[in-house]
Amino acid sequence: MHGKALATLALAFTLTGAAQAQDAESVLRDAASAPRHLSYAGQVESVEYGSANSHASIYRVEHRSPNLTRRWYLAPQALYGDSIITRATTSYDLDVRHHRIIVSNDDTLEDEVALDDNFALLSSNYRIVPAPAEEVAGRKTLGFMLINRHTGQMCMRVWIDKETHLVLERQAYASDGAVISAMRYDQISYTSNLPAQFFNVPKEQGFATLRGMDHELPSNDIDAVARAAGFNAVGPKYLPEGFQPISGDVSEIKGVRSMHLLYSDGIRTLSLFENARGATADLSRFTVHQTTVESHDARYVEDGPTLLMTWERSGLHFALVGDLSRQEMTRIAESVTP
Repeated sequence: MHGKALATLALAFTLTGAAQAQDAESVLRDAASAPRHLSYAGQVESVEYGSANSHASIYRVEHRSPNLTRRWYLAPQALYGDSIITRATTSYDLDVRHHRIIVSNDDTLEDEVALDDNFALLSSNYRIVPAPAEEVAGRKTLGFMLINRHTGQMCMRVWIDKETHLVLERQAYASDGAVISAMRYDQISYTSNLPAQFFNVPKEQGFATLRGMDHELPSNDIDAVARAAGFNAVGPKYLPEGFQPISGDVSEIKGVRSMHLLYSDGIRTLSLFENARGATADLSRFTVHQTTVESHDARYVEDGPTLLMTWERSGLHFALVGDLSRQEMTRIAESVTP
């Protein structure tokens, strides 16, 4: 989830001609708050590209500033009629097919301190380069590319409403230049006529209410998180250039105490999960490949640019997830030593 929050921050920016010559970081920080003061309704197309399949969706979105949002899915057929209502830090996922409403909480949505830190990380690792603009959803836009300062690769391209500074189109790229995800507004209108009641959670007869994942505000004190894990937790001693520790948290899932450490370069993210109780990632839906982490047996799966690697060492069970090459992921995994 935190990785998605960082990517969102990277998308929501704009540069005017004057600001481009002044302080890009302050402009990015200001533009990221656009949804806090804009209310709008529109239709969005979204695609994520995997190794074997692509996942496309079309949904209506209504947003009332500062923090009320509703998405209603039109496609694919399996999601038709489903909706997600977000009220501040709480989300209500209405699953029509299974007659249930899943309630989740994520305090990081309101974490302004992390917001400031992420902008500094983004600006230190990425150059913002003007790109050809185009009309999106009938609106004039400004186009920009985010170029990694260390690798020279374009990681993201955005088209931003010239007047309102809302991101109207976004494309993310793998290290080989392939598009890995895309989002585009087909329709957009700005309106203040969205009553708060419009974002009330529907009381559907026969629907069960279930608790989803609750993410309390994580700590940016990685050492303190490791001490609180309840086992001899360790982190990587090697990280790719530009990556920094962002946050960590300890949670219990089905009675297993697990630690999660998050690293990022401002756009790309890397997650390390570990526990001492034998809980492993469910890889049954993927093609599993065998490899080694030093002399330890390991497994990995790939879904588009995302790689998940699991292994055991010194009584601990690890899972590493990131949009990096297998060679780089292996090097990181091998540095996770007591």
